[in-house]
Amino acid sequence: MRMRGVNVSWCVFPAALLLAGCLRPTPTRDAWTNDASIEFPRFFEQPAVEASAEGGAVELSGTVLHALDVAAADFLGPQDANTPCVDRRESHRYRVMQRQGILFVRIDEDPRACGLTVPALHSGAQYAVGSDGRILRRLRDGEPDESMVPTDAGPGILVPTSEVGRSFDPPDGSVPLPFIQAPDPDAGTGVRHGP
Repeated sequence: MRMRGVNVSWCVFPAALLLAGCLRPTPTRDAWTNDASIEFPRFFEQPAVEASAEGGAVELSGTVLHALDVAAADFLGPQDANTPCVDRRESHRYRVMQRQGILFVRIDEDPRACGLTVPALHSGAQYAVGSDGRILRRLRDGEPDESMVPTDAGPGILVPTSEVGRSFDPPDGSVPLPFIQAPDPDAGTGVRHGP
């Protein structure tokens, strides 16, 4: 079919390709849930057995190794030869605990691995990983912990609606606050406001 010298098939084919590309789902990371009911253990409450310690053997199950791999891949992303030292898996320290069928992984930056003396701010994370390797909960340093219930501040003091938004007199009536004393000119117009 031709319309005014234009071959319609040449227009339909690119449009069909564009439409087909839009219909495909965008690739995402493996599905995970952020189950705030899962409480992380206190990782540093007891000393850990270090795998590189002299004389001691440490045995890891495949499930533990898989949980470490899943957590490290999520936290540090893909690795290649151009990955900066502080973002490499070997530049971090890992603690693992297992409770009630959940593997808890704590990842912290090891600044000594990159010749530094202190780690970066918010350079760690905690993971709860199921035995199937699915991330059940992730909490990066600096993020709010939804499982922490705020403590009640008490009943509080009710403020009458007539007082809401009211400017109060200087404390105990002594000396007026310095920013109230002298009216200054408006920064944009030069007009003085106030008494």
